[in-house]
Amino acid sequence: MRRFVLVLVLAAFAGSVPAQQWSRMELGDHPITVSASGIVVSADTLRFGPPPNRRWRIAITHLASEGARVKAGEVLARFDGSATDDRIRTLTADLNAKQSELESLLETQASELEDAKVRLAAARSAADKAARKAAADAELFASLEYKKLVEEREVAQQLLAFERERIELAARVREAKEAELEADIRRLQSELAGAQRELESFTITAPRDGLVIIGVNREGQKLDVNEQVNPGMIVVELANEDDLVIQAEVPEFAANRVHTGQNVTITIEAAGGSELAGKVLDVGSVVRRQSRYSQAMVLDVTVSLPENVIGVLRSGMTAKLDIVVDTQRDALALPDSALQYRDGKPGVTVRGDGWRPVVLGRVSGGMHIIERGLEPGEEVAL
Repeated sequence: MRRFVLVLVLAAFAGSVPAQQWSRMELGDHPITVSASGIVVSADTLRFGPPPNRRWRIAITHLASEGARVKAGEVLARFDGSATDDRIRTLTADLNAKQSELESLLETQASELEDAKVRLAAARSAADKAARKAAADAELFASLEYKKLVEEREVAQQLLAFERERIELAARVREAKEAELEADIRRLQSELAGAQRELESFTITAPRDGLVIIGVNREGQKLDVNEQVNPGMIVVELANEDDLVIQAEVPEFAANRVHTGQNVTITIEAAGGSELAGKVLDVGSVVRRQSRYSQAMVLDVTVSLPENVIGVLRSGMTAKLDIVVDTQRDALALPDSALQYRDGKPGVTVRGDGWRPVVLGRVSGGMHIIERGLEPGEEVAL
């Protein structure tokens, strides 16, 4: 009875074990790849930062929403322009004061000019009268009276000359003051126009339709309203979603193996996880630190996307990349699942021969190239 039960148990157990799968080893060409991670970005992106201003740091007072799709002319960002606003009010008040002063001067000049004309006419009349009297025949007048007439003529002529000099001097003073005021007005107008342009520059509007991407601060966090930013920082980007690429980072050890034109297999989980075909478009000229908080060194690489995914993918989606850097021709290859390690050495189970050690070569898209230990036609357990 015990034997019968044991047979039944063994039979049931045997029935639950899946059949062993075997893979026949065949020579083939296997691509050698370098793995990298990346993010979908726009190849046509406009970047905006704080405008040049009189302060080193300036606060953000408005930001469009991350991921918003905006139309041309919509506001992307606005910066604190209160200091410039105050300066505009001061310049406007100074300009109004100078213009009022100039208007008052011109009115005073007109009044003084009329008075000067009257005084000059009176002096000229007196001089002419004295000159006519003094020009009469001296014999008609007593010598003392005639001498008095001559003196009056000279005094009248002197008064006329004085009045002319007085008018000319007053005119020069008025012209100098007028020129000074006009120069001040031109200067203030120029400064006011510059301040108004500066105030306008504190508002950034979209020059075209696009997708809004907010910049990050020194800690790598998205910028927000009321944060202080410096000249040169990227505050907001406007991406053209009709021209997407992948911006990837390749580990330093593989930097010299990646070149433009190489084929790339792209996997984007957010887009269903299917494999897409791309090419290396551009390779950075320098290896850099991955971030200020990481010692890892990476190389920037730009990878193309197929046209049929435009409109499906979105900026910011993450991607896994396998860049084909070489091809191992006429080689045997096995997946990682086929390897069995004994005492730290890799091996495989060969049909009819059992476990056998193998020498591994390069990795090719998740497959290990077998350098030694297997022959074409042999079957290996998976």
